[in-house]
Amino acid sequence: MRLNFTVALILLLSSLAFSQKDVDSLRYVLDNYKQADTIRVNLLNRLGFEYWVIDPAKSEIYGQEALGLAKDLNFSNGKAFANRVIGVANWARGNYKKALEYLFEGLTLYKSTGDSLGQANCLMNIGLVFADQHNNEKALKYYFDAVGIFNELNKIDRVATTYNKIATIYLSIGKYDEAYSYLIKALDIHQKNDFSYGISETNNRLGLLFKEQQDYPRAFQYLIRSYDLSKRINDRDGMAKNLENLGHLYLIQKDYDSAILFFERGLELATEVGLKKWLKDIYYGMKQVYEQKGNYALALKYANRYNEMRDSLFNQEMATHIANMQTQIETLEKERELKLQASQIQVLEQKMRYDTMIKWFLFAGVVFIFVVGYLIIRYQRNRIKTDKELYESRERISKVELENARLKREELEHELNYKNKELTSYTMNFIQKNEVIQELKDAIQQLMKSAETGTRQDLGKLIRLIDNTLGVDKDWENFKLFFEQVHQDFFDQLKGQYSDLTGSDLKLCALIRLNLSMKETSALLGISAESVKTARYRLRKKLNLASGENLMDFLMKL
Repeated sequence: MRLNFTVALILLLSSLAFSQKDVDSLRYVLDNYKQADTIRVNLLNRLGFEYWVIDPAKSEIYGQEALGLAKDLNFSNGKAFANRVIGVANWARGNYKKALEYLFEGLTLYKSTGDSLGQANCLMNIGLVFADQHNNEKALKYYFDAVGIFNELNKIDRVATTYNKIATIYLSIGKYDEAYSYLIKALDIHQKNDFSYGISETNNRLGLLFKEQQDYPRAFQYLIRSYDLSKRINDRDGMAKNLENLGHLYLIQKDYDSAILFFERGLELATEVGLKKWLKDIYYGMKQVYEQKGNYALALKYANRYNEMRDSLFNQEMATHIANMQTQIETLEKERELKLQASQIQVLEQKMRYDTMIKWFLFAGVVFIFVVGYLIIRYQRNRIKTDKELYESRERISKVELENARLKREELEHELNYKNKELTSYTMNFIQKNEVIQELKDAIQQLMKSAETGTRQDLGKLIRLIDNTLGVDKDWENFKLFFEQVHQDFFDQLKGQYSDLTGSDLKLCALIRLNLSMKETSALLGISAESVKTARYRLRKKLNLASGENLMDFLMKL
């Protein structure tokens, strides 16, 4: 299908009306709210966010005012939102470096306040900036990170918005099936939520998808639908983008008059709002139109504008330097003219030829210096920009990794302290229980001395029962469990180095490692202090310790 110029004009003019009801309401509330508090910060941020699709420059003004007030009030949430507003406003105007600076600052502030939704929104916005810079790998990473958080928060509308961005990436790299799948899912969610901006954006991407697949009737249908919705909600960024897309759609079909109509309307809107990224594409489209129409003068005009917009690194300082050099050349020429007036005609003619030659050499030199200087400066700035972005990216990653390591270390220290307390508590309870049982055994033995024969037999049974209780392994197994949680691999290292150690030897090693006294060790093992000394002596021999080597220090090293 190829629509003629008249139909295109009617479609364009029929959708010019739009409403600023929401923005006007917010401005009215803000104008009548005079207090410099957090409520005003929120109003400024909300208004700045609404303005980014209408007038990104005004959006940044409101965001900067909100940021200044939020800093005065130390209002973290307000500062985070303001950074996001300023970042998005700069993205809309093509100021990518500035956009990333503010968006990453907003992301850091959202993390510090624990605002997961704010983090996800910033991640998605950062993805947009990288996508515009054709860094698809980074853009997809930030998009999918955002989708993960949106899903956790059950923010289905934000999921749909991010699906649009993911589809745009897939569209740009020719993965049309993946792009179509994400766009259909996004459109279904936006339509259920009656979210006009999201519906408009999805229709735009579907139009571009069908344009790439050369299905021009369907492409036109979706782009016009997106354009109408953008007008209805006063999304001037979306309007300019759709006008540029429609212009290129007509250009492909060689309907040059319709293409020019849409390009000129888009150019007017993009210039008014300051949308550099769409201005560049529109200039390129106009260049192609006039090139194909054979109007090479206009084609050259728009080609120059395209190159100027694409290469915004023009160096004013170099321009001033060249102007100064030109002034010096003119001064030299005047001085030569004065000298020539007092000379003979033959000398005058000779010098005039010489001056002309010098002039051309100087002019050629100036041009050469300008070109070489411009290329060097452009290369250096691009290199510095790339190196700085890489450095900043690595620095941010390092900060995140250091913070994660610190939190992990604190968590491990807390867990170790807790387990140490549990081990200490359990050990003391174990000691107290054994001491009580030992005292009970000593008391019974005293009673046996003065008891009758039958009674002594009964008391003997009690003593044997007590001895069995002291030898129960269940308490030792529990003790071993607590001990190994605090001192991991302690027993494994001992067994690995000294395979002839018995279970009793290992128990004694653990008690010595805890720096228990001879009495406490005796109570835990259910033996006398002399027996503990003997056991320690035998243990030293098994561990092959020299006479001057401390047993406690040796075990502490494990």
